[in-house]
Amino acid sequence: MKKSLGPIVSITVSVLLFLALSLFADNILSNSQKNSFSEEVSTFTELRKNHTKAEAARYSSLKYVDINAKNKISRQASDMVHRGNLSMSEQYVTDASFGSRTMFYRFNGGDYVLAKKYSRLWCQDWISFALFTIMYFVITDWIIIYYYRKRLILRSDIDRVAVNLRRVRKNKDISSLILSPDEDLYELVEQTNKINQDINQLRDNAKIRERRFKSLIGHLPVGVMLLNSQGEVMMHNQAMAALLDVNISDEVHPFIEDVKTYGLSRMIEHSLRKNKNYRKEIQLVGNSQKYVDANVIHLVHSREDFDKQILVILYDLTASRQMEQMQVDFVNNVSHELKTPITSIEGFSETLLDGAQDDPKKREHFLQIIHNESVRLTDLIQDILSLSKVKKETDETELVDMEHEIDSILQSMTVAINKHHLKVEKKFFGNKEVNINKSKVELILNNLIKNAISYNSEDGSLKIEMHHDEVENRLRVVIADTGIGISQKDLDRVFERFYRVDRSRSLETGGTGLGLAIVKETVESLDGNLQVESNLGLGSTFTFEIPL
Repeated sequence: MKKSLGPIVSITVSVLLFLALSLFADNILSNSQKNSFSEEVSTFTELRKNHTKAEAARYSSLKYVDINAKNKISRQASDMVHRGNLSMSEQYVTDASFGSRTMFYRFNGGDYVLAKKYSRLWCQDWISFALFTIMYFVITDWIIIYYYRKRLILRSDIDRVAVNLRRVRKNKDISSLILSPDEDLYELVEQTNKINQDINQLRDNAKIRERRFKSLIGHLPVGVMLLNSQGEVMMHNQAMAALLDVNISDEVHPFIEDVKTYGLSRMIEHSLRKNKNYRKEIQLVGNSQKYVDANVIHLVHSREDFDKQILVILYDLTASRQMEQMQVDFVNNVSHELKTPITSIEGFSETLLDGAQDDPKKREHFLQIIHNESVRLTDLIQDILSLSKVKKETDETELVDMEHEIDSILQSMTVAINKHHLKVEKKFFGNKEVNINKSKVELILNNLIKNAISYNSEDGSLKIEMHHDEVENRLRVVIADTGIGISQKDLDRVFERFYRVDRSRSLETGGTGLGLAIVKETVESLDGNLQVESNLGLGSTFTFEIPL
């Protein structure tokens, strides 16, 4: 409605302006006509001295009118007189109509007046006036319509720019707006487009940084959780979910839904209330007991409370604590294992020194025990050194003939093989020559073959298979025996240090309890995997695979 009123008001103003200008010009013409009439009356006055009034009026281009006559102009003059407009004091008077202006002059108190009829402005030359009027309205209306349409276009462009700015603010694509360089809003539109490009670039950069940040947080080995001032989870990583042993929702939710450990939840609540940082080693409650170094950090980005955030960082100490416990257990076990042979050597040597050496039978028996215990002590020390060497040895490889290597190990154990009357079978698949870490593979084979011989049954068999997968470039070795086997309850623990399935048999064969632990750690150092299949009384099969 307001848009349609604009041109109507403008046209109305132009009409009123035209009327005002016309009346103003007609008023100027009226003054000019009055002056001309006054001059003609003066001429009449001079001519009246020598001529009659009618002749003087005719010579002066005036009309001599009898107010008592019956014609139109006489009636006009009569009306003027009767209304008192024509009197001795008001000798000049004008009677105007739309198309003409009649001027009267009463030169005495008689019944005669002088009169002259003039055309008004629009009747002077009505054709010219009509043409002028048409031209005026055509020009003014064209100007009004032109500027009105330009204003509508400008208004439309402004609206579109405003819409684009709102879309930019709401992170939406803007509509294309193309203007020529000479248009009023060209610079504004160009700047709007540049602002949109800059904001899009900033948003893209922000999204990239956010993705990188989330990727960084997601790959951190420590658990991270970010809370707002109300204690709601805003962000977390998978390490935190794994440590807490819960499936943390990506939606904003209270932290208490995820944190079940009282000590940790209390640290977070205290940090929220007291705006302080806390650090403590705690044990998490869940399906798996884990020890963590918990850090609850109070973050403040500005002075406003609503900007306060809480950062929870959990560093997994479980492996460290387990390693520490393993070290303690290892020291205790080593001490115990060393104590037994040393005590035996010390005790029997003292017995010999106390006089038992004089008895040949006792001397030979005690010396054999001392020898056996010293061998056992040497093997134990050698295995402990082997364990320490596993982590220290380099990963240098060399070309090794596996058939020759296995034959060498079997040759060194010929006495034990013959003692148990074992049947040895060897099979090789694929290329026998491979690039491997010779010392580590030799250590693995030595321990597995030694175990397969020591824990085998009389007249049993020992099978060794080597598979070289040239496609996947992997080496797989299978060592199977027909010995005493391992029970299902012991399968998960046979690779622990100093764990023995049959302690009496182990002591009889001189086992140290470290052989399979050495095998497992050596295979893992080569990025391989070790498997065992066994049934009690039916033998065991050990399989290890290592990448080449």
